[in-house]
Amino acid sequence: MTLFIEKSSTNGLYDNHLRLNDPQCLLSSNSTHHIASVGFNSCGTEIEETEDRIVFKNQITSFDNINDVITRKHQVIINFNCSFPKKERLSISFQPKKNIYEFTEAGFGKFTYKFRFFTDNRFVQTRSSLVFLLREMIYMEIQVTSSVPNVQLFVDSCRATPRDNPSDPVFYNIVKYGCSRDDTLVIYEGNRTISRFGLEAFTFIGNYEQVYISCAVMLCKLGDPSTRCSRGCINQPFGGTTANRRRRSIISEATESLQHFISQGPLRLKRQSLNEGADGKAALNVNSLLMSLSGVVIVAIIGLTVFFSMKKAQMTKYERLSSEEL
Repeated sequence: MTLFIEKSSTNGLYDNHLRLNDPQCLLSSNSTHHIASVGFNSCGTEIEETEDRIVFKNQITSFDNINDVITRKHQVIINFNCSFPKKERLSISFQPKKNIYEFTEAGFGKFTYKFRFFTDNRFVQTRSSLVFLLREMIYMEIQVTSSVPNVQLFVDSCRATPRDNPSDPVFYNIVKYGCSRDDTLVIYEGNRTISRFGLEAFTFIGNYEQVYISCAVMLCKLGDPSTRCSRGCINQPFGGTTANRRRRSIISEATESLQHFISQGPLRLKRQSLNEGADGKAALNVNSLLMSLSGVVIVAIIGLTVFFSMKKAQMTKYERLSSEEL
């Protein structure tokens, strides 16, 4: 979606001092207008859903320094959105984030992480769409390729957030300190450079339409029992105090890498109607329920009829006659 703003309406502001929800996304301009061009799943675009429409929302704000976290000046804030009726066919596709992350560290050279989604637990075919049904299995793979031989991949933590921010205050831990935190998590067989796992799709409670998954990963020299990789699941952060971590970093400088955050998403949840149950079971259950309720209603009516008939008989049996009727 593209927004044009007349420069005459924003005197004193330049396009390089205007940004979108994602601070890295700046505006461009021509001689008369500021121009904001943004994809439906980029630059911090948020998605809302009503009963009959899908709304893509973003915001233009002014800033002095792109690295500022707070401001004490009045900001220019321009909210804009693009709305589509649900019943129309749209040529919109949600492409996942990049799945390749490259790093270079002393002792480990250049290495690359790949974070990908697959169609099933064979981990052969990558998944092109990240739209899932609630409780559908999500199959994920993290793979490292290193220029240094004899290295080992370790996934220390994974968390889900409703926005593209691993530090979002709303989050759900999937793996923490190398330990599973989700009851549906399944660890599949990989190797020293590949980690494979799956879990049932879920959604955040509240007005959230998408899920991002971020993982903290690292490399270790294979076979060294002192590394974080060799410790596996622990109940607290590895290394103890800051001083201990500092001493450990000096000792094991060449045996383990830094932790790196890699993320993937957005995952979107497809709502399943009641009639879309597996093999028609949902519809069958509804029909059975209606038939059962009908039977209960019929029994209740018969019971009430018998009750009132007995009541009437009892009232007739003990009814006194007036003196005039004798």
